Order: sequence, then structure tokens, then C-alpha cells
Amino acid sequence: MSLVTEKEILNNAIKMAIDMEQKRQSKYAFLARNARDKKLKELFGSLAVASRRRVALLKTEMKNLNIR
Repeated sequence: MSLVTEKEILNNAIKMAIDMEQKRQSKYAFLARNARDKKLKELFGSLAVASRRRVALLKTEMKNLNIR
């Protein structure tokens, strides 16, 4: 029986977080493009940018931890 290492758990957790953020970013971008109300368009656009930044931070952290 093989045990999962802490690095493998961290790797999987970060990859899952990136995947969720990318899906969230896509949804927010879609909503921003299709919103008719200016305030909603701005809100969803801001949320999409925030998700994109979180993805970048997670990818940087992966690089710092030498995770692929």
C-alpha cells in the first residue's frame, strides 16, 4: 500500500483551487459581458479580475514550492 505524501496532497489541493478559480473567473467574465446593468457589469468584471489574480498567486506558490 502506497502512502500519499504531504507534497502530493498540497499539489492536488492547489491544482483543485486553480481549477475552481478558473471556472469562477469564466463565469464572472461571462456575466460581465452579458449584464445589461452597468453596476452589475462592473461588479462581475471586478470579480473576474480578482479570480484571475488568485490563479496567478496560486501558480506562483506552486512554482515556489516546486510543484508541477
